[in-house]
Amino acid sequence: MKRLLLPLLATLALPTAVNAESYWLILESSSYQWGRALEKIEVNSIASCQEQGEEWSKSWKARSYWCIVGK
Repeated sequence: MKRLLLPLLATLALPTAVNAESYWLILESSSYQWGRALEKIEVNSIASCQEQGEEWSKSWKARSYWCIVGK
């Protein structure tokens, strides 16, 4: 009984595998005077990434974005 108790407790205590997919918004800004800058931000979904990226690119003419799915 003792031999079974420890593995059973370990199984219950360890987290189970979950969907580990992550979504990243990569922002790029460039200007002649300052050069280029990149920033990455983790977001909740690909739809949220695209929405925020569109807002980013509209706010200035020399801005672009990419949505990347990570693991």
